[in-house]
Amino acid sequence: MFVCITPYIRTLMLGIIALSILTGCATTAGLLGVGKKDKEQEIARCDADSDKKPLAKWSAISGILMERKLAAPGQPASQPQRLRLISPVAVAAQGNDIYIVDGAQKTILKYDRATQTIRKFISSPAIDMTSQIYLDRALSIYLTDTRNAQVQQYDIDGRLVQTYQNASELPQPGSVVVDDGRGEIFIADRLTARILVFDRGGLIIRAIGADVKENALRFQNIVALAMATNQLYVSDQLNKSVYALAPTGKLRYKFGNEELKQPGSVATDEFNRVYVADLADNTIKVYRGGELQTTVGEPRDPAKLNFQLISDLWISDGFLYVADAASASVEILRVVPPCL
Repeated sequence: MFVCITPYIRTLMLGIIALSILTGCATTAGLLGVGKKDKEQEIARCDADSDKKPLAKWSAISGILMERKLAAPGQPASQPQRLRLISPVAVAAQGNDIYIVDGAQKTILKYDRATQTIRKFISSPAIDMTSQIYLDRALSIYLTDTRNAQVQQYDIDGRLVQTYQNASELPQPGSVVVDDGRGEIFIADRLTARILVFDRGGLIIRAIGADVKENALRFQNIVALAMATNQLYVSDQLNKSVYALAPTGKLRYKFGNEELKQPGSVATDEFNRVYVADLADNTIKVYRGGELQTTVGEPRDPAKLNFQLISDLWISDGFLYVADAASASVEILRVVPPCL
């Protein structure tokens, strides 16, 4: 059958493609690759092995990047400069905005996935190789500052709006997450191995893991937190486990102690799967309901994914972001829906 494409239709098709690229719904690599299968269709297709392959390669932020500098009002825009990631230790994303903490450069970088440009967002001498961040629903950035025993909250423009601190109760803040629905900020302390819950005003309203009663919930070494809908996940490296808690702090269940050797960062997807970085072999172990589903990043990984030093995980809008400090990159992986 012969299909005639008129100039009007061709112009309309090109317009749709251009709009898709600008809005981040498509990439030039996927659209211009003649003869390649459409990535979205290929990844979304569910087959018998999809539960064993929850992630697929998509793209990466690495190498030399073009820096986008914002011009002052009334001033001409400066020429773009080249910028390179050195040691990305933390990552958070929403939409096309990707925030990367580079511990070596003591800077939070903001990468625009649509324009593929990067700029310096926040620079501070307090940012180091242990810094962690969290991005809430309102696009506020929460940055842990272990050196000064505080967590700082910045708005979408990089202005400091709130500081969470308590010298006696929070001597070494290491991880932070936000329960947007309840308006509560959860901060894990490395020294005391407990979690302090703050309100938006910076006041402590409760502590989790501080009960000294027999058989009470106690942590040994909290290295990461993750927040899902009505559920808090706590990664404890010494206990070699991940704890699933109610936001109130009540233990629901724990998992991973049989498979995890050195648990690190944690992330969750919309399908109730939990992704845990295992720093012992730099793999990502995927759990559902506390049961191990698969391991990503093994030598024989069918998806051919491998990592050198997983420093952070973040999931947003169907993508898993993996900050790899050793390879100076942030891998962007597509989350594959399970066969339900």
